[in-house]
Amino acid sequence: MINKIKKVTLVAFVFSALMAGSTYAATQAEVDKVTGPAFGLNADQYETTLDSYKQQQEAELVAKEDAEIAALREAAKGRSVGKFKAYAYSHDCDPSNITKSGTTPVVGRTIAADWSVLPRGTRVRIGNSDTIYVVEDTGGNIKGKTIDIYMNNDSEARAHGVRYPELYIVEGDAKEAQQKIDAILARRAERQAGQNQ
Repeated sequence: MINKIKKVTLVAFVFSALMAGSTYAATQAEVDKVTGPAFGLNADQYETTLDSYKQQQEAELVAKEDAEIAALREAAKGRSVGKFKAYAYSHDCDPSNITKSGTTPVVGRTIAADWSVLPRGTRVRIGNSDTIYVVEDTGGNIKGKTIDIYMNNDSEARAHGVRYPELYIVEGDAKEAQQKIDAILARRAERQAGQNQ
């Protein structure tokens, strides 16, 4: 009975140390005690079983995060303002490299719009993209429900052509929901990077 209690205690200690991500490493003798005749596993089989368990735990956590992200994404989508005509431009066609707001344009952030429709500083989501753009520029041909998306170069801008996506204004709760999504994805990336080391 005493040996059984010792074995259960050792199993609990080794398992909790491994799950806590500590640097504790069981000795071969400890592994043999835990995985011996009761489980019929040798040390290599035990490691494989533990790795499988960790992978299953990670998959369950990712599924839970994905469900949370899906709910947040719906909230983060923002308020639809209808379909807009979307062009693209680049530094190649605007060598000043300064927006009307006085900022340096950034790919994946800067768009030009008619400020009477989308005022300077408005945060928007274009279609189902996760990227949040900011109205920082305007232009002579950008009138009404039209936007111009800043790209790396003219070839990217030409490849984009003219599209008609739905636009969503991201503000208030939508902005907070997007920040939560970004935080979840950052934690996941950090966690998975640690597992791959």
